[in-house]
Amino acid sequence: MKQFILALMATFCVTSMAQEVCRPPLVTFGVHREEMKDGWLHSEGTSVYETRRTEVDYYDNRRIDDTYFSSQGQVTLTNTSSTSRIIKYRHRVPIKTGNYTISQDSTDYEVCTDGGQVIFYYESPALQIGVPHVQEWTYSVEIQPYGDFNNDGDIDGSDLGMIFANWGMIGVTDINDDGITDGIDLGILLENWTG
Repeated sequence: MKQFILALMATFCVTSMAQEVCRPPLVTFGVHREEMKDGWLHSEGTSVYETRRTEVDYYDNRRIDDTYFSSQGQVTLTNTSSTSRIIKYRHRVPIKTGNYTISQDSTDYEVCTDGGQVIFYYESPALQIGVPHVQEWTYSVEIQPYGDFNNDGDIDGSDLGMIFANWGMIGVTDINDDGITDGIDLGILLENWTG
């Protein structure tokens, strides 16, 4: 699966740094998740409201890779109201906190990162009643986790020591840029711990 996505991304790639402002939350609905033999997750679900129907079917690698998140799938949107209308879909997935580089196969949808999560957002054109509209996606997020202060490729005891050495001061160990190295920065480092 990962090889297919990487090949597809190489063919159609739009790369950007992480978007700073993500779309607000939408009404959520449950999905069924199944772990595949290769560790990927397959998620699918349907939501039916008075004015719309939303069906999703996608795969992602959230359980098997901490530095490269990838998702591929589709959403089918159907207008069930008596007027032409726009339908929105959004999902979010928790990822490691860090610097993010987003790659996506199209600009027809938005991919954003915010506070340790990746957010996918799609807004359909005005849809005719009863005519399904399908939007496919393939995107990835390269994650450089916060906390590797000595750039040795690991977030470990050396980095933890640097946090404590700079406690109460500003500097490279002030991960969240609030002007002081403190418990918030320590929490982010521990969240990204590799040992």
